[in-house]
Parts: sequence; structure tokens; C-alpha cells
Amino acid sequence: MARRPLPDELAAILTRRPEALDRPQVSSLSALAGRLQDPDAVMMTAGALPLPALQVVEVLQAFGGPLVGLDQLAATLGRKPDDPELAATLTVLAQRALVWPDGDELRMAGPLWNAFEHPLHLGPPARRLFEGAPVADLHEIAAALGLPRGRTRATALADVCAALADGERVRSVVASAPVAARDLLAKVAWDGPLVVMGIYDRPGSGPLAWAVRHGLLVSDGWQHAQMPGEVGMALRGPDWRAPFDPLPPTPDLVGVPPEAMEREAAAAATTAVEQASALLGAVAAAPVALLKAGGVGTRELRRLAKSVGCGEPEVRLWLELAYAAGLVGVSEMRVLPSEAYDEWCAAEPAGRLVPLLRAWPHLPAAPLAGDGTAALTRDALGMAAYDLRPALLQAAAELPGGQGAAAGLAEVLGWRLPMLSGDAALLDGLWREAHLVGALAHGALTPLGRALLAGDSPEAAVSALLPPAVAEAVFQNDLTAVVPGTPAAALASLLDSAAVRESGGGAVTWRFSPASVRAALDAGHTPDRLLADLRAAAVGGALPQVLEYLVGDIGRQHGRMRVRAVGCVVRADDPTLLAEIAGARALRPLGLTVLAPTVLASALPVAETLSALRAAGYAPSGEDADGVATVERAPRHRVPAPRRAERNRPPRTPADLAALAERLISSHVDSDEAAVSRPTPMSVARAVRDHATHLSTAQRLLLIGAVSQGTPIEISYTNGEGESTRRVIEPAELDGPKLTAWCQLREDERVFLLPRIESVSAV
Repeated sequence: MARRPLPDELAAILTRRPEALDRPQVSSLSALAGRLQDPDAVMMTAGALPLPALQVVEVLQAFGGPLVGLDQLAATLGRKPDDPELAATLTVLAQRALVWPDGDELRMAGPLWNAFEHPLHLGPPARRLFEGAPVADLHEIAAALGLPRGRTRATALADVCAALADGERVRSVVASAPVAARDLLAKVAWDGPLVVMGIYDRPGSGPLAWAVRHGLLVSDGWQHAQMPGEVGMALRGPDWRAPFDPLPPTPDLVGVPPEAMEREAAAAATTAVEQASALLGAVAAAPVALLKAGGVGTRELRRLAKSVGCGEPEVRLWLELAYAAGLVGVSEMRVLPSEAYDEWCAAEPAGRLVPLLRAWPHLPAAPLAGDGTAALTRDALGMAAYDLRPALLQAAAELPGGQGAAAGLAEVLGWRLPMLSGDAALLDGLWREAHLVGALAHGALTPLGRALLAGDSPEAAVSALLPPAVAEAVFQNDLTAVVPGTPAAALASLLDSAAVRESGGGAVTWRFSPASVRAALDAGHTPDRLLADLRAAAVGGALPQVLEYLVGDIGRQHGRMRVRAVGCVVRADDPTLLAEIAGARALRPLGLTVLAPTVLASALPVAETLSALRAAGYAPSGEDADGVATVERAPRHRVPAPRRAERNRPPRTPADLAALAERLISSHVDSDEAAVSRPTPMSVARAVRDHATHLSTAQRLLLIGAVSQGTPIEISYTNGEGESTRRVIEPAELDGPKLTAWCQLREDERVFLLPRIESVSAV
């Protein structure tokens, strides 16, 4: 199949390798090639591969490269070379510049040759294991295998490696081995490839020594011996096939009627708004302290859970989402509401839920993973969750209509992102999260989840699930007020100021008490104003008589005595009341002294004196130096809304990427002298395209940039005798397939043939 022109090929790869275009803007071919070949970038791309693609990578690595025949790969997987499922998997890899075709053979990006410690539980190829072996050892192994004596070390190495790659010969040699050696080799072939050897008492005979003499195990000269990969595959037998799962597993399904999904999603969305609102209200009332090591610890999480009336995992989730949405921030080792909180708090329920939902799909944390770490910290588990949530939504979107996953989608995610989904607790936590935010209901994707998956605003879906906020409360004779739904911000603020919130859920309950009413009066309410506000918020405009009496009674007591800052003094118009206070045993810590029939002196400051009097059942109020009653308001702490990095930048269009690829390839070197003395980038590109088609796109780009600019690169090169070496070269001239360059290994100028350059990497 004819190859596409280089600019088009590069543009197609950059579509799937966007990290190569991250800031700072790429400005040259060599810089771009370096980014594409960067080990971290390659492994990050591999981390997002589905299971069949990783299985292909593992098989290729087991063969050792640098070239692996397509028919060899297909046979190992139990497929034909033209198998459509294998072709689709190879396309996935080629589009990411990880594995690419070279005629009937395949090449792979350099960093992936070390992706697995022991691919398929097999050792490295024999050539690599025998690379430093003395020629005498090679001759001894050749003799044990019945091979003629090689004239040179290269010949002996080639003969031994060829023999070990012959499965029939290996099985025949092992069949003639002592029973103990056969048993040892069979075990290592399946469970290996390493065998622990003695350090000081390594025997000269026995099964291990027999296997080493025949080259079936290769000693490292110290503590271990390793079985070559070819031997392991031979001993597994001609019928052994490497695992290959091109199709995702099918989860257990259960029917989900649309009305049941809608009810469940609406209930989850309602609960989410109520719990998040209560949590942020608790943070506003009492800032949350951070641990010295960072993050919110278990003690604070439990305090918040008790205040909100939910579990600690839910507190973790809503706190993380609020932080990601910019509703809370960190200042002076405390978590505080941000300047955006007040506007959020005044919004309708749908308006409160939408910012949290937008933050959820790519939340860099796993709050429900159950690992017990502090909240608002970042770790590898959280970054895995960042990529797994969209995959979870996508997997749910592909379920049949009217069906939900009965037991979760862990197996499907294990197929889609096997390198990220190995933690069962993480997958369980993400499954619960999706249900708590209303993206999933009964294991099926909801309209809200569908909007998040598409990247659309979830506002319409949320508005369809959540009714408007409730602006009226039902006041009952047991001194409770019940709001059947999500309370409006003004109603919640009024009730929070005069009563104690007791429960949430489908309805929110507040309870009035003498202490709560006193707190409202202390905060500046007058009895008449408080009653008027409560009546305005009551269904039917009337309050229970018991609540009217409570507010009136507390109002008559409130302020009968005043506490003024001096050191301080307690003042009242009723001498009998002050005499009672002065003699109260519970108030002895105040050190009260009678200054006058209507004035007492306290040894403690105003705040502590007020607190002690209220704890003893009195209703004092504060006053300033002029005798004017003071209003006690809770301090209001806000931090600037946290600045978040720009997200979801519009993706570059195919036309943008094609233009960028063309511009990079066509760009000239900056130096006029270099431009005269060196071939143009386009001529270099044509020569590399014609004579180095076996290299990956990224490697060819790196080679083009190095030849155009004279920058050093590292190559793996095979000479005319078949020996492979790695060396750093500085290209000087390219004439067709001949590259003239300064070789740092030989400290001399050398000519290299492009078809023999096996790989290219940045220095």
C-alpha cells in the first residue's frame, strides 16, 4: 500500500499525539521528533491503549526486534496476517507512531522495547543475552547443540541464536535431557524467565548446569540465569498462542425503564445539591484546617460529615468538586469559600449543580477509592481517575438502549484502559461517583451523563431533573420547619440563622430552640422582625403558636443585661437579677464583683463573659462604650476565586495540523551558511522517505532535522557483518542512501547507509 506524503502522515499522527503540540510551541522538526520519541510521552500514549494493542506490543517486545515479521506476529496470536481485527489493532498503533509497517515486517518505537519487564513471561532474545559472552562459551554451547565450530565470534553467535530459534531443534535437545533438567526447563518456560542461582556454591553439574551448557539458560555470572525468549516459546509448544482479545467483554445487563432512570437521576441530583450546599455552608461557617503535610485530614472530614449529615466519602467528593470548580480555595493552611461562592449559593439548584458536574469528568482525584489519604491531595491514583471517568461514560454510552450494567463496567474498562484500571477500589469508587452525580442511574447512562460525555453544557439536562428552589417552609408544632425540596438561598439563610439544621434528603428539616433563637437575636434580629420574616416564609403565612411564644419569651429576656468592654462590666436595670448572677456558683470563674446595684465587674473579657452567661441560661447582649447594643455577626472569610489552567482548548482542525506539518517540513534552517552548505529540508525529507521507510515517522523527522541542522543524534546501526552497535553521530552530508557523518564512537568521519539505520533517538 502506497504511503501518504509525509506532511499528511505527520498531521494524522499529531491528531492522536496532541502532547507534541503542548506549549511552548514546537518550532522545528528536530524538536517535534524529540517530543514524539520522548520516553515519557511514548509511555503516556501507551498507557491509553486498549488491551489488544498492548498485547501486540508485548508480543513484539518478546521477539526483540528491531524488525518482527507480520506473519510471525500473526502466527503467535493465532491469526492470519490479513486478519481484519489484527489489522485494526495495528492501525491503532500506527496512528500513534508506536508501531508501523515496513513491508511485511513491523517496527516499534524505541521506548516500547522496555515496556514490560518480562513480556509474556519470556526472557530477552538469545542474541541480547549472549551479546557479551566469550567466544569459548559460544563454542561450547555450539558443540553441545551439535553445531559446527564457527570461524569467528560473529559466526558462532549467529549459529547459536539460529539454533535456539529453531523450535523443533530446541524441543529435541530438551527431550534428550535428564528428567530433572526437563522439569526445570518446563517450569521456567511457563513461569520464568529467571532462575536464582547459588552465589558461592554454584554446582558444576546438575539440571541448571546442563541447561546453561546447552544455552537453554544463560547465566549472568552472579546470581541469576535467564531463559532466552526463543527457548521459552519453543518449549511452550507449536500450538501455544499469545493472548489476543480484539473485542471488549460484554457486561451483565439488566433492564432499566426510562422512568426509573429519571427518578434515580433526579434523586441523585437533588441529594448532590443539598449535600454540596450544606458542606460549603459548613466551610463558610468554620474554615477547614489543612494538615501540616497538606490536604484535609480524617478529623476535619468527620466533622464536616457530621455537620452535613452524610458519609465521609461524600464529603470528600463534594469538597474535591468544589475545589475543582473554584468555589473554595486555600489560604494560610485553611480551606475557605472563594469569592464565587456567594453567587453560587444564591443560584437555583440547577445553577449550583452545573459547575460541580463540569468539574467531575476530569477531576484529578479519586475521593471514593477508599485509600484513606487526605482530601485535596494529588497522587497517581487520582491521575488515573482523570482518564478513566470519560472512558466509563463512553462504555456506558455503548450499552444497548434500556439496559444498564448490573455489576459495573470494571471488565470493560480493564479492556479499554488496562494500564490504568488495575485497582479494583478505584473502579468501584468511580462507579459510585457516577451515580452520586447523576451521570449514571441503575448502571445506565443518563441524559446528564450523555451531555458530559459529549462535552456539552449539562444545564438543560440538570434543569429537567431539578425543580426550582423552594421559597416556603412548613412550620410545625414540634418547633421544626420542613422544606420539601431544595431551599432557596434566602430561606436557607433565614432558617440557618434562627434554627439548627437537622436533616437533608428529600426534605430539609430545621429545629428551633431557645439557644438558636437567642443566636438570631444576638446576630441583630429583633423579635418582631424575626417573626415577620418567618411568617413571610411560612406556607399560608402563619406560624405555630408555640414558635410565636418561644420567640416572644426569648425576646423579652434578651438584653435585660448588657456586657460592656472595660475589663469588663455587666450592667442591668434590675438589681435583683444582678444579685442573682453575682451569687451563681456556675459563674464563679468570671470573678464577678458588685460595683453598684446595677453594675458587676467581670475578670474575663467581653466574649468569654457573654459565653459564660449564656451557658448559664441567661440572655445577655453586648454594648459598646456609648451604651449602644452591639450586633454579633459571624466573621466572613473569602479567598479570591482560584485560577484554573485553561481547559478543553478547541482542538486543532485537520487543516490546521496539515498546515503545521507542511510548515515544519518546509522550513529552512536559520543560518544562511548552513542553508548553503546543507541540502534543503525538503530534499532531505525525500531522501529519508525513499531510503528509510522502515523508521517511524518520529524517527524520520528526527533524522531529517539532524541532517538539515547538523545536530547530533544517536543511532542503532547494523554493519555489513550483521553486528549492531549504538553510536552518536553528527550528520554532515546526505547523498541518496549514503549519510556522511562524524562518528563519536570511532572519532572519525564515517559513511552510513540509511537502510541499515535501525533506530534514531535524540541525544
